[in-house]
Amino acid sequence: MLGLAHVALGIVVLIVAKFAKDFLSPYSMDQELTSKDNPAFGLAVAGYYAGIVVVYLGASRSEGLPADAGSDALLKALGVDLAWSVAGIAALAVAHWLMERFLIPGVRTSAEIIEHRNIAAGVVEGGIYLATALAFGGALSQTGGSILSSAVFLVLALVILLIFGRAYQMLAGYNVAQEIRQANFAAGIPLGLMLVALSLLLVKATSGDFVDWPTNLSYFAFDAAAGFILLMVMRWVVDLALLPSARIQEEIVRDRNVNVGLVEGVLAIAVAAIVLFRF
Repeated sequence: MLGLAHVALGIVVLIVAKFAKDFLSPYSMDQELTSKDNPAFGLAVAGYYAGIVVVYLGASRSEGLPADAGSDALLKALGVDLAWSVAGIAALAVAHWLMERFLIPGVRTSAEIIEHRNIAAGVVEGGIYLATALAFGGALSQTGGSILSSAVFLVLALVILLIFGRAYQMLAGYNVAQEIRQANFAAGIPLGLMLVALSLLLVKATSGDFVDWPTNLSYFAFDAAAGFILLMVMRWVVDLALLPSARIQEEIVRDRNVNVGLVEGVLAIAVAAIVLFRF
C-alpha cells in the first residue's frame, strides 16, 4: 500500500512540475517537444524531469512509516512529501533564473534553446536542473538540522555551483561561452556534466549531522574547495593519461569532438560519485 502511494505521489509531482514549467515559461512545452521537434529543448526538459525525480526522492519523508500506519498518518506524511517536492520545484525555477543570468557570460540558455535550437545550451540547462536537484536533496538529508539550516546550505550550494561553474570556464583552456553560443555540443556536454559532478560533491558537503554553524560551515567550505580542485586535477589526468594523443581543448574547439566532451563529463561524475560514496 505504501509503495503504491509513493508511486502515485511521484506521478502527481511530475504532473505538477510540468504545469509549473508551462506556467513559468514564455513558450509551450508541448509545442517545442512535438510540433517544432526542438532537440535542444528535449535535452533541457530531460534534465528537468530527471531533477524532479531526484527532488521527489530527496523530499520523501514517508518511507519510514511502519507498515501498519493508519490512513491518517499516511495521508499526513504524503502531504509533507508533496509540500517538500513543490519546494524543490520552486528551487529548480529559482536556480534556473539565477544560472541563466550569471553562469555563462553573455549567454541566455532559454533564448539559445528556443530561438536557435542550440543543443549546447540545452545540455547545459539540463545539467543545471539536475545539479540543483542534487543540491536540494543533499540539503534535506542533513540530520539534526532545521528548515533554516537546509535552506541556508541549499543557497550556499547554488552560490558555489555558480562560482565554480565560472571558474571551470576560466580554466577550461578555451572560450566556453563562445563555444556555447556557436552551438558546440562538445563544449556544452562537459560543462553540464561538470555541474552535476560538483553538485554530487556538494551533497557530501551539505549532508550528514548538523553540529553547529561554525563546524558545518567549515566542513562545507573544505569539501567544496577540495572537491573542485579534485575535479580539475582529474581533468588534467584525463588529458594527460587517458587521451595522450590529443588535448581536450583542441578536440572540443577545433574538431567539436563529442566523444571527448562525454569522456570528460562522465569521468567527472564518476570521480565525484566515488568521493561521495567512499569517503
